[in-house]
Amino acid sequence: MEVKRICQWCGKPFIAQKTTTNYCSHQCSSRGYKHRMKERRMELIHSQELLEVKKRLESQEYFTFSQAAKVMGVSRQYIYKLVKEEKLRASRISSRMSFIRRADIELMLKSKPYERVVTKVEFDIAEYYTAEEIAEKYKVNPKWVWTYTREHNIPKVKIRQFNYYSKKHIDAAFAKYKVDNDLTEWYTPEEIQEKYGMTRVAIRSQVYRNNIPSKKEHGQIFYSKLHFDLSKSSGQEKEAEYYTVQEAMKKFNLTRESVYNTLRFHEIKREKKGRFVKFLKVDFDRVMGVKK
Repeated sequence: MEVKRICQWCGKPFIAQKTTTNYCSHQCSSRGYKHRMKERRMELIHSQELLEVKKRLESQEYFTFSQAAKVMGVSRQYIYKLVKEEKLRASRISSRMSFIRRADIELMLKSKPYERVVTKVEFDIAEYYTAEEIAEKYKVNPKWVWTYTREHNIPKVKIRQFNYYSKKHIDAAFAKYKVDNDLTEWYTPEEIQEKYGMTRVAIRSQVYRNNIPSKKEHGQIFYSKLHFDLSKSSGQEKEAEYYTVQEAMKKFNLTRESVYNTLRFHEIKREKKGRFVKFLKVDFDRVMGVKK
């Protein structure tokens, strides 16, 4: 049986004696062997060079685009693409020189976790939310869901162009925002500003100091009406126990100097709150009563 072959070295057709024969002559076989050995030696040298380069780069904190490509095992053009799409941050030192930090490469890899793409057959939709379902259940913006899940690495799967987020992880993440169901009346910051004449900073300070329950729905913050009114009423009662210097001057027809001299002489304890000096009414009234 004749076995027709094409010589792998010279490309000429020949009749082979065996099915494993690849060369038409001993000369072509020798040349093919030498060529294969040369390619293996070149591959070995190239791999050793790459290892040496990687070892040198392990101690570096800043890379050129070519060095960053070698570290990541991609082409330089792909690094340019990542920088252009603002997925990887680079710093331009001059018109012809730019550097990439190792920390920025690690940050890019960390901020883009692997997303598993599955088929509908192996997907249990009961264990997942869509972004719209999360937005409706927890009263947040769907765009905020996308940002929050990326920042906190919430597991998700992708079917075609739709993302599905793990119910277990989403419910756990929103558990810290859960409020008492018995609270039914809420203030907006604008309502507090109108009623109590407070600034936004003063409102946040009041909420923080008195641990007032709050909630957020569709980007709008709300504060418990019951707790806020209680905190203000208790604060007003406490304020009613004190004189300011101006109030004492007006009530007892005294000068500022006389009020301060009275406080020092009778060793009445005073304290400064903001730009006002305050002291207990009962102490000052007792002193003024003795004078009369």
